[in-house]
Amino acid sequence: MVHVSVLVPIYNVKRYLRQCLDSLAAQTLEDIEFICIDDGSTDGCSEILDDYAARDARFRVIHKANSGYGASMNVGLRAARGMYVGIVESDDFAAPEMFAALFAAADAAHVDVVKSNYWEIADGKRTFTEVLRGHAYGKVFCPRREEAAFLFETPSIWSCLYRRAFLLEQGICFNETPGASYQDTSFAFLTKAYAERFLLVKNAYLHYRTDNASSSVRSTGKIFAVIDEYDAVQRHLEAHRLAEHAVLCELSARLFYQNFGFTESRIPTSMYTTFWRRGYPKLKAAQEQGVFHEDLGESMEAWMMQRYLFYQTAWLLRDGFLTVCRLASKRYLYGAGQVAAAMLKFFHRHGIEADGLLVSKREGNPPSIDDVPVHVLADAPADREHDLVVIAVTPKRPEVQQEIFFQLEQAGYRNVIVLTRELQEALA
Repeated sequence: MVHVSVLVPIYNVKRYLRQCLDSLAAQTLEDIEFICIDDGSTDGCSEILDDYAARDARFRVIHKANSGYGASMNVGLRAARGMYVGIVESDDFAAPEMFAALFAAADAAHVDVVKSNYWEIADGKRTFTEVLRGHAYGKVFCPRREEAAFLFETPSIWSCLYRRAFLLEQGICFNETPGASYQDTSFAFLTKAYAERFLLVKNAYLHYRTDNASSSVRSTGKIFAVIDEYDAVQRHLEAHRLAEHAVLCELSARLFYQNFGFTESRIPTSMYTTFWRRGYPKLKAAQEQGVFHEDLGESMEAWMMQRYLFYQTAWLLRDGFLTVCRLASKRYLYGAGQVAAAMLKFFHRHGIEADGLLVSKREGNPPSIDDVPVHVLADAPADREHDLVVIAVTPKRPEVQQEIFFQLEQAGYRNVIVLTRELQEALA
């Protein structure tokens, strides 16, 4: 009988893969299997995996087309045969005794989930991370009934063992959104929310790498992932109602609120508008349903309102700018650098034609950018009374923008828009 199935999702991590697989091969637990899910790697990971599987029967390799972390993990869950399921990310590695120790603790206490602390690895240094500090070690408990605050702890889903029958009975799996960002959020919340018997151990076994520059945790590309995870939790809570349904709705909304701030801190300010346009209505709806606990008080309302005002103002700026540009008889951009090139792409996305680019002198400037001609200001064919000019130089240099504005004004241009920092963020 297989005691533990370890799921290893892999996508283009050749640099770290052998260390991860070697740490699994060294596990002291008998009756263990390692299910390696290759999500369409193109850097040689596939060959490494096949080599390990050929030499060690405990390794099972599943090669699949690239479909993202969540889909890969669900493929692994379906293939697992163990009493318990563990997870090791392919750029991390495990202590030799990890799964023997966790299985012994889980099996002795008959728990749904056992969770440990972990080591952080950065620049060759190892740091003990006691993410479970403040919670009772060695005591079996039900998180939703006995320790609701535990549901807000760092996910770290790879420092756990999960009873496979528990996952199947509760229908818990991963949200299959594209890529590899944040899909641990809903899985971590649901395993804590539905577990009847949960156990914490103080020791650390998993070595979590924080110095991988290409790690998905650093991704800003999937800014809506936290919203997708919240939606997945809500769907599951509705489909698998427990007696504590109302409490879990409140807890999930509070986690959503907490993760919003976390996500906001990781994305460029230029993405705020897009992020809040989709996210604010969900937070507001949760608030109106009364699921937020009173102890959040006015601070949450102020926090939401501050960002909503930013969102509202930014979209008014964006819509107003687009309207003015579309109504203009002709449109010119002042500048021929990266900001002007980005503005040309913005115009193109919105079906707006730029009639030319303006510069103060010919030297050092190209004759055209993306087939849009570059004109010296003194010789430009623009109608200075009616045509629109957007000063498309970096708002990081407002003194330069101001100088250009005065130059255009003295030259007789009457319709000038300055690309301020606020407008640039609104247009992002």
